[in-house]
Amino acid sequence: MELSGYWRNMLSVATAVALLSLAPPLARTARAQSPSPASSTATSNENDIRAATLLFYAAFNSALHGNLAPMSAVWSHRPDVTSLSAAGGHAKGWNEVYAGFQNMARLYPGGSIEARDMTVVAGKDMCYSVCIETGQLRSSEGPMVKFNQRATNIFRLEGGSWKLIHHHADSNLNEADASASR
Repeated sequence: MELSGYWRNMLSVATAVALLSLAPPLARTARAQSPSPASSTATSNENDIRAATLLFYAAFNSALHGNLAPMSAVWSHRPDVTSLSAAGGHAKGWNEVYAGFQNMARLYPGGSIEARDMTVVAGKDMCYSVCIETGQLRSSEGPMVKFNQRATNIFRLEGGSWKLIHHHADSNLNEADASASR
């Protein structure tokens, strides 16, 4: 069944809101089930960062369909945040990072992106995830283009929540990496 643009956007928004509402209960459950105090912080933070990374990609998909509110919710708004997109450029500070996502939403209306082959390294108040971003984008004047690219996402604990402070993606995958992630 083919959905109109309006209903696709509404479905994307509903998905992002549902994912955003699940993260805190999932994080509490992960902490409650952790086996020992020494490993509980690492395990809990690893689970939290996996959830935060998935929320970022849900927010990214929402932005590709015109709703940037979830993107604003997952990012830190401090002046030290940065983004190095696969399209090039270096955004520094929340205003530049947000403008970059606004521009991407304008240039590529539609499409989807997801994280595959995720690895998480958790610290006490800073953590990161690395993954392969895969998906498809449609330029405003062209067909859907499939892509696979490497990505790094760095998070900082701010006010009890993990906020994205850096995203870096590049399309420098070798052929073996690209085919393994399909």
